[in-house]
Amino acid sequence: MRNQPIVFLFLLQMIVGVASCGAASSQAKYGPYRGQIVDVETNKPIAGAAVIAVWWEAVFNPVQGKQEFYDAKEAVTDADGRFEIQKLDVPLWKLGVQPGQITYFAPGYIPVQRVVTPPNDEPFVAPTIVLMKELKTREELLKKRSSRPGGVPLEKMTEITKAINIERKMLGLTPLPIVSEGGRKP
Repeated sequence: MRNQPIVFLFLLQMIVGVASCGAASSQAKYGPYRGQIVDVETNKPIAGAAVIAVWWEAVFNPVQGKQEFYDAKEAVTDADGRFEIQKLDVPLWKLGVQPGQITYFAPGYIPVQRVVTPPNDEPFVAPTIVLMKELKTREELLKKRSSRPGGVPLEKMTEITKAINIERKMLGLTPLPIVSEGGRKP
């Protein structure tokens, strides 16, 4: 009976420790995410590339765990090839929201390498450069798989869709539908 206060204090210290670890890593988990997209051959920035961060929520299921779409945010690279995706605000009780998954798309390019400084740090939290190679022939463009991230509502992917449609236009293909907030086509 005399050990109950000690056990309680120990458990309280453990809970505070775990909570502070979660707070320290929340930047990497929810953003903001920043980076630069650059042509690997010319070392010039690529303007107009689309970047999307997608967050999934782990949902408890007694038979098998699953993930459901939680949210997504987009950005477009500026004239210097730089982008920033704003931090996602997640309520404290939403413990199952996973770290953001970053996808980037530049019309006419394929990703070659991602350089993070320092190399063992978090991509898009620490300085990150995405090196992309320009595709020079129609055959190269046709081999490239240009698709939107699966499971994400179309209204959350307008910038990615616009970038894909630029490439589809280069190939003479029909554009993909663009859906604005509220499910309407603009």
